[in-house]
Amino acid sequence: MSKYEKRKYNVFEHIPIVFRAALGFLTLKSLKKKKAMNFKLKERIMLAVTEVNGCVLCSYVHTKLALNGGMTDSEIKELLAGDLENVPAEESIAVLFAKDYAFNKEKVDLEFYNKLIEKYGKYKAKAILSACEVITMTNSMGISLGLLKETLTFRHVKKSNILNEILIPLLTMILYPIFLVLGLFILPFRLHKLKKS
Repeated sequence: MSKYEKRKYNVFEHIPIVFRAALGFLTLKSLKKKKAMNFKLKERIMLAVTEVNGCVLCSYVHTKLALNGGMTDSEIKELLAGDLENVPAEESIAVLFAKDYAFNKEKVDLEFYNKLIEKYGKYKAKAILSACEVITMTNSMGISLGLLKETLTFRHVKKSNILNEILIPLLTMILYPIFLVLGLFILPFRLHKLKKS
C-alpha cells in the first residue's frame, strides 16, 4: 500500500465513525455469548476493510493477530492485496460486504445487508457490520497518525490536512469513552430491536 493511496478522513466524517464504532464494540461484546463471530472471520473482515482504506498501522496489527490466530501468511497477504480467491466459501459474502462497506465510505447497502441476514442470520450479520464499524474507526485514526508522522518529517502527503491529522486521534481518545458510556444505554434498545426483527 502506498501512502498516496490511503483514504484521507476528516474530522466531520470521523465523529460519526467513532459513535458507530463504540456501539459496534458493545454489540460485538454482547453477541459473543451467541457465538455470532469467530476470530478468523473477524480478522478477515478487519483485513478486508483495512485493505480498502489503506491503513498501514492496522495492516501490521491485524496481520500479527491473524497469524497468532492461525491464519497463514499467504491468506493474509492475499487479503491485504485485495484477493479473495482463498477466502473460505462460507465467509466470502461477509468479506465482500466488508469491502463494500469500506469502499462506499461506511454507507450500508441494505440489499447486501439483507443477503448477510439470509446467509448468516440476524445476529451474525449484525456482528459482521459491527466489526466493520470498529475497524473503520481504527483505520481512520491509524491513517491520520501515519499522515501526521509524514508531515512532521517534512514529507507532507498531498491533500492531507494537519488539523485532521491531529484532531482525529485526539477526538477518538476523548469521544470513544463517552460514546461507550452512551452506548450502554442505547445497546439494550438496539438488541431488543434485533430480537424483534
